[in-house]
Amino acid sequence: MIRRIWTVVRREMSSFFDHPTAYILVVAFLGFGLFLTFRTIYAAGIATLRPFFDLLPWLFAIFIPALTMRSLAEERRSGTLEWLLSHPLRETEVIIGKFLGNWLLVLAALAGTLPTAFGLLRVSEADGGIMMAEYIGGGLLAAQGVAIGLWASSLTRNQITAFILAVSASFALVIIGTPVVLIGLPPSLGVGVSNLSVLGHFENVARGVVDLRDVLYFVSTAALFLFMAVGIMSRERLSAGRSAHRRLRTGTAALVATVVMLNLLGGNIRGRLDLTQEGLYTLSDGTREILG
Repeated sequence: MIRRIWTVVRREMSSFFDHPTAYILVVAFLGFGLFLTFRTIYAAGIATLRPFFDLLPWLFAIFIPALTMRSLAEERRSGTLEWLLSHPLRETEVIIGKFLGNWLLVLAALAGTLPTAFGLLRVSEADGGIMMAEYIGGGLLAAQGVAIGLWASSLTRNQITAFILAVSASFALVIIGTPVVLIGLPPSLGVGVSNLSVLGHFENVARGVVDLRDVLYFVSTAALFLFMAVGIMSRERLSAGRSAHRRLRTGTAALVATVVMLNLLGGNIRGRLDLTQEGLYTLSDGTREILG
């Protein structure tokens, strides 16, 4: 299974470098990110990547759908998807392979900012732990974004339609966590909605604290969209009246409900890692003695 998945990964990554679109997107992404960083350095005199990572959820909501829109839609339109599935490849292996291929490309694009990060660490007193957490958050955010993009691409033969669907879903998960949306909601409902938004979870990680609840959010939502993509591909070869098709629909509905409830009610999950150099979000021994 691993060998077959890796074959799909290599095929997916090679397809990116056969087209100029991927190069253009990566250069545009890095150019805009570095512009934000150096504008802050020169304007405010602050050596930080924070402006770039503050906008990363919004950037990924456009950049990742542009990369993933052709992954399944173009394969379906050209007929190569049927050719792939006629070989000893299961739908799950195709989706996982394409997910890993796209995710690695996004991580490579994100890694293009590492020379700037290392440079800032050398010439300033920037907190290396916070920077590490920002990149961890970026990797988790990328996994979720790629999963959404593949789900959207599995729904249609048209790349533009896939792009619009993925952008809409990605922006929806970002926007529901903004103050404009939350301020009009009752407090209890606002907390629940913010738990389903990308912004709160990503900001928690980017400030230097890797919380198990935030990791669980990104992993569970990515798994949900990947499962739905597998379900959409499997549905095409299953008759609507067959028991396997009914089980697939039931399983998808159950997984959606589980992921939503897990993130709505997961406030009691404990486990966090403070990566800041000074332990900014960890109680000192003296404070613990006073509170204890």
